[in-house]
Amino acid sequence: MTLQMWTATLARARTAWEEQSEGLDGPRKNLAQADPALLGPAVQGAADAFLTTWEQRVLALRDRASGHADALAQTMYDLLLTDQESVQATQGLLLWEDRDTQPVEAVGP
Repeated sequence: MTLQMWTATLARARTAWEEQSEGLDGPRKNLAQADPALLGPAVQGAADAFLTTWEQRVLALRDRASGHADALAQTMYDLLLTDQESVQATQGLLLWEDRDTQPVEAVGP
């Protein structure tokens, strides 16, 4: 048995989440650099609250996307280890002359 067919799909998903995380970093920095004082004292407090709220929200979304990418990377690693252990266990059950036989590797979509 081999689970290697999942790696290409997981890698694409991981890359997509990493790109989402990186894509949110620019807007977060822009929000942090905005100066609500330029809008005048009448709206400065509201503008500051608005910017702070959205900066925190974008930061949370960025961190969540990064966390998803990390979780997928860990899943890929865990599957690789499981797959290797499964192959080794199966090879141990084969006839002596077949123990170095490698499983057919499935290629992901």
